[in-house]
Amino acid sequence: MKKKFIYIIAALAIIALAGCKKWLDVKPEDKFVEEQLYATPQGFEDAMNGFYIKNGSSEMYGSRLTMTTLDVLAQYYLVSSGHSQYTMSTYNYADAKSQAIIDEIWSNMYLNILNTNKYFESLDKYGQILSDKSMKRLKGEAYGLRAFYYFDLMRMFTKPYTVDSLSKVMPYYDKPTYNISEFQPTNFIMKKVLEDLSKAEQLLLETDPAVTQTQVSRVTFAYGRNTRNYQMNYYAIKALQARVNLWKGDKVAALAAAKFLIDNQAKFPWIKQADLNTITSNKTFATEMIYGVENPKLNDVFLNNFSPSLFDSNILAPNASGTFINTTVFEGNATDYRNQYIWKVNGRPYPTFFKFNDDGNVNPAYNFYRTVPLIRMSEMYLIAAECEPDLTVASGYVNLLRTNRNCPTITIANTAALNTAIMKEFRKEVCGEGQLFFYFKRTQALSIIAGGTNTSMSISAANYVFPLPLSETTPR
Repeated sequence: MKKKFIYIIAALAIIALAGCKKWLDVKPEDKFVEEQLYATPQGFEDAMNGFYIKNGSSEMYGSRLTMTTLDVLAQYYLVSSGHSQYTMSTYNYADAKSQAIIDEIWSNMYLNILNTNKYFESLDKYGQILSDKSMKRLKGEAYGLRAFYYFDLMRMFTKPYTVDSLSKVMPYYDKPTYNISEFQPTNFIMKKVLEDLSKAEQLLLETDPAVTQTQVSRVTFAYGRNTRNYQMNYYAIKALQARVNLWKGDKVAALAAAKFLIDNQAKFPWIKQADLNTITSNKTFATEMIYGVENPKLNDVFLNNFSPSLFDSNILAPNASGTFINTTVFEGNATDYRNQYIWKVNGRPYPTFFKFNDDGNVNPAYNFYRTVPLIRMSEMYLIAAECEPDLTVASGYVNLLRTNRNCPTITIANTAALNTAIMKEFRKEVCGEGQLFFYFKRTQALSIIAGGTNTSMSISAANYVFPLPLSETTPR
């Protein structure tokens, strides 16, 4: 999709994102539709909810940018040569199938950015009907979303920040416009991301209900994303500051942000085995989720990609002997909660991925069956462990995580052992969440253990960087 075309359709795109059918039935003139949408405060809430609906779609964080394409790149699975993701699994970005996937990611992300910018414009134009508190909260969420989109684009389409922050590789837009932006250096994008997060932090500190809630997350919640960890909340902003600053190489800032979340652990408490054993919980460790999305079609994603009843050519699963999951990832610990509840021998003689299976329960009250976590507390402990200069303290963060996963503590003798321990825990934690590929990229791993063979495979620096799609480069 050409960027000029994206900008022309922008005015109507935000209405479609809102997911509110009544606005699709009115006259199509942009100005009229926009005025109708923003005639009441609820219109602004509906439009904001549209971002979260879009984010949870299978084309976005409900599958593509988490459990399928991004985790295929992280080599969690054996991918058949006939599978639609095969060329991505081999980092053959020049193949037509890969190019189509990459173009879809790029276009969806920039369309979301455009709609975020359009939303800011609408807040300024029509927002006088909002209370001061609502205005600040909605702006805070929008700043957080824009930072979230740009940061993930940066992680996909640029080199690791500590390797090259000067190359001009991405356009940057902070206003809806018909003009094509010049490419900007990565450090410029990073500066803008951190600025947006800072603005979001200040606005949400004053207005986010999560700040005064004793607990933000829940084991169970009714359909409709009625807890603040389904919105870009204040604590999600702080967690993003930890993630972004670590990518930047600023371990001091990353540690400070991660420790802020750890100090507020009570708002996102560790999952308990009693919770995992009941029908009213799930396998995404719901109490620990700082920010996540809902995909109403999530079980379809499971059935189409991970179900053990699929043909070998269609399933995403590790090697058939089970050694990658049983021995390499979980190191023989069958009682690790992440192994016990997420990977099951069911229908095949080896473990397959059940994290997003609804267990046959279709009760609409159980919202968690449609939830994909995007940021969880465990990541904050691993960031803190990586950034903490004191080895004993850093080891304590790793072992606290292990203890809460029903694993024995380990002795960590030096920094190299610490880094290995962090990698192993990260690999266990984030399967299905799209973060391991970025971890390998940030740490510049040159070889990883591939889930398809349970053997070491080489990975080059070029494999970590998506090429710009032709839809972006052709008009320039």
